[in-house]
Amino acid sequence: MLQLTWRIYYSDGSTFDNSDGEPSEAPQWGFVCAIGYEQDGGRYIMQGWDFYRWDSVSAQWWGLDWAGVLDLLVHGIHVEGFKIGRTVPKLQWQSLMSRANRDPDFPKVVADR
Repeated sequence: MLQLTWRIYYSDGSTFDNSDGEPSEAPQWGFVCAIGYEQDGGRYIMQGWDFYRWDSVSAQWWGLDWAGVLDLLVHGIHVEGFKIGRTVPKLQWQSLMSRANRDPDFPKVVADR
């Protein structure tokens, strides 16, 4: 069975994770947050950015603003899995963040990672 390493939560309530496909195959629009693991085994939730991209070196979703996008373009850095963030009403955001924070597939403490 494939071990889950990341999951994206979208504004419409849907999710997409590494069992569904590669980062580049995830829907591009409506990204609210992503959950995954740091290299030390700690869990992260990436949220609050205008744009997101997959970083294959750290195997994490990273947030970007316009300056970050321009930096990547100016320096010719390959961007994998580019996504567009979406602002949602506070109650919807709280609900999605609560789902991500309680996601049983991503416990806060990971043994043997």
